Amino acid sequence: MFKRGNLLLSIIIMGVTVLAGSVASCKTQDDNPDLDTGDILFAASKPGVGGLDEAIVDVSQTDMETSYSHMGIVEREGDSVFVIHAEPRKGVCREPLDDFLPEYYSVDAFRLNEEYLEYIPDAIAYAKSLVGEPYDYSYIIGSEGHYCSGLIYYIFEDNEVFELTPMTFIDPETGEFHDRWIKHYKELGIDIPEGVPGCSPNGMANSGKLNFLAKVK
Repeated sequence: MFKRGNLLLSIIIMGVTVLAGSVASCKTQDDNPDLDTGDILFAASKPGVGGLDEAIVDVSQTDMETSYSHMGIVEREGDSVFVIHAEPRKGVCREPLDDFLPEYYSVDAFRLNEEYLEYIPDAIAYAKSLVGEPYDYSYIIGSEGHYCSGLIYYIFEDNEVFELTPMTFIDPETGEFHDRWIKHYKELGIDIPEGVPGCSPNGMANSGKLNFLAKVK
């Protein structure tokens, strides 16, 4: 009786394990079913990470009080979800969502307002044509390469979906240029582009052209 009970328990455990594996497999094959082509992902780095990620957040806060330091656009092919984005190490790239998510502390999805949805196919095609171009460390629209929010602005530029606003690199806590930006532009050998038209993840999330869709991570 004891052996029979152990056998029954083993069968139950095996069944639960197989079922859990099947559920996990299904989830992997149908990543984030609510995401669709053209959705825009806004990512936040881990608090206290430092570097440019933190500097971007420090000088680009809006009334939404978001802490986004990066963004990219979704392309869905069946059950597969990809993100096209401009990232310092990779330049403009297209990669699976499962490779994108671990790089960030949290990720939110936004969707364009209905009147702009018709522009998505052309924007995605344009974004894919830019894959392989370098990252733009100057953060100046029109320079060689692209930075994350600049890429999204650029692929929708012909349809005037997003607007450029004067950039600032001033730390709101001190009223002076942020130390990290001083160092960054000194290394590039160019002046800080204060007031030059540009964009940022926080600014675009607060543009009024997008609606919050879901928390992805």
